[in-house]
Amino acid sequence: MLKTKLFHSQGPRASDFSRFALIGFVCLAFFSQSFGVAAKYGQLSIKNGHFVNATGQNVQLKGMSMYAWTPAAIGFYNTTAIGHLAQDWKCTAIRIPYMSSGSVSMAQLNAVIQGCVDNGIYAIVDWHGGNNSDVASPTKFFQTVATQWHTYPNVMYEPQNEPTVAWSAIKPYMETVIKAIRAIDPTNIIICGDPQWDQKPQDAAADPITDATNIAYSMHFYAASHSEAGYGPGITTAMSKGCAIFITEYGTCNASGHAPLNLPATTTWYNFLDANMIGSTNWGVEAEDIDGAAAFTKAASKTGPWADNVLNGDATFVRTYIMKASPGPVAVLPGEFKLQQGADAPAMNGLLARTNAKSAFFTVNGVLCPASSKLPTGLYVFPVAGKNSGKVVNVVR
Repeated sequence: MLKTKLFHSQGPRASDFSRFALIGFVCLAFFSQSFGVAAKYGQLSIKNGHFVNATGQNVQLKGMSMYAWTPAAIGFYNTTAIGHLAQDWKCTAIRIPYMSSGSVSMAQLNAVIQGCVDNGIYAIVDWHGGNNSDVASPTKFFQTVATQWHTYPNVMYEPQNEPTVAWSAIKPYMETVIKAIRAIDPTNIIICGDPQWDQKPQDAAADPITDATNIAYSMHFYAASHSEAGYGPGITTAMSKGCAIFITEYGTCNASGHAPLNLPATTTWYNFLDANMIGSTNWGVEAEDIDGAAAFTKAASKTGPWADNVLNGDATFVRTYIMKASPGPVAVLPGEFKLQQGADAPAMNGLLARTNAKSAFFTVNGVLCPASSKLPTGLYVFPVAGKNSGKVVNVVR
């Protein structure tokens, strides 16, 4: 805290001091503001297969992924564009790819991170390469990033994009990079890639990284190529083993990044992500006149704001999902939704279920109870149909 000493004098020295102190306070306020605003959910961590906030509640981040190449994409690497994604699109996470062979500079990368910090949202710094033979380059890169940004709870690390080798080859790479990051940043979340272009988190969950905490695993899908029915079970398998998942890249189109779009299949994925409180960043922030993954047309400003007439085919659809409020905290339920107090979920008061779709009656731990009756204060789990998960209902009396 800046302290000033009061002078009992009416002379010019006291007056000059007052002006000096006022200028000092103004400068201090400006200096403090340069550090950004508080992160929306505070310090994130991993708990029981979920991202949780500073108070231990499950959170679901939603946002966009940048592109790391072509002028049509790199032009968006600025603080003003990030401000509009945060404030106008309500993004809570921005994925920031960096390629050693690309033309994104460290200054541009840092500008996007600063934009996230300034708006209280989260940055996922992505080494956008899948080459396991070179671990020295990403290690040096993340040492540089962590040194500058490790004091901010907003920053997360993604050491590799879409590896194609088996987990047995990926894991040593991850452990090497993680060790370098953790020497500088012992806390912020690290999201690890997994086999088949980030589509087999279950393989990583079978032999997870255990020599570091706050580790999550990535999953990628393109809805016109990858169905939730085909790839969702791998995610739930990983989560059932306590591994948290983040969809660091997805699209409504096919895996090439081009049409056709499959919005119904994307909606199915969205429902799955919401039911399991899984965060996601959409691919991506680029200006191209194509009906595919690029969010903006060539007419779009690289700094924003963006009217609807400069959005590509799926961008309004994706923006609507990002802006939709995430569901409340979710509990992943064991087995066939059989909740045992003091064992599976000691914090839960009971399992809450509607007797049928049109009924005004509920069951609590299998006992019929009218919806109007007063449940005891506490947390109850309301299962999501067909899913091994449920929304947490907080009853306060």
